[in-house]
Amino acid sequence: MKHLMELFTYRELIYNLAMKQIKVSFKQSFLGFVWAIVKPACTVLILTVVFSRIAKFPSDGIPYPLFTFGALLPWTFFTTTIGAGVPSLVSNANLIKKIYFPREVLPLASIIGASLDVLISAAIFIVLLIFYKVGLTLNIFFIIPILAIEFLFGFGLALLLGTINVWYRDVTQATGLLLQFWMYLTPIIYPLSMVPEKYRALYVLNPMVGIVEGFRNAVLKGIMPDMHLLGISTALAVLMYLVGHFVFKAKEFDFVDVI
Repeated sequence: MKHLMELFTYRELIYNLAMKQIKVSFKQSFLGFVWAIVKPACTVLILTVVFSRIAKFPSDGIPYPLFTFGALLPWTFFTTTIGAGVPSLVSNANLIKKIYFPREVLPLASIIGASLDVLISAAIFIVLLIFYKVGLTLNIFFIIPILAIEFLFGFGLALLLGTINVWYRDVTQATGLLLQFWMYLTPIIYPLSMVPEKYRALYVLNPMVGIVEGFRNAVLKGIMPDMHLLGISTALAVLMYLVGHFVFKAKEFDFVDVI
């Protein structure tokens, strides 16, 4: 609670850094925020052609573009959290050396600023929901705790990897490869039912499985998320945050000397 109150005290700094992140993202860009729509739209188009038309992957009876985007949206939020949070300490080295403030302000502000792209991408998802005439139910409100769990997990992992990145700058590059591999271990382009039963107990230890499946169930299928899967994701998210926060605070005062 004390930690949260300290972050709240620095809310203006978080806001200003987040706005700076947004301005830098679109600076000297001809299409600007349009890229936030073009990139996911092209990704969905490519995945649909390759895995639905050619590979003939099933999609649980959901139109494949909708099936894919229903997973890409929470997945993009996760990759944005990691991609923005991990390098935030190194990229703000001058600020760290000048004044004191809780250093987790930097990854938090970077994540908030970068998440604007995800909000813009959500516009495509809404259009797809309307186009395919998806009827929403009250279960859609489950996306609030689902995204909260995802943020907790992503923020904790960003704190951990961001701390290591201060000492070993290769972490930023390695993270990109990790996320590429991780994507194929998450039911984004294929349904969970395609995973062989004998491997499923190990497979669901990936926290993003419960998050992606829960998001799809709540929005596209109109049913409650699988509470067993979501429970696993929640437990691992809390664990990741506690580990990330502990490591971050343990090394926080060494950042100035190393960075």
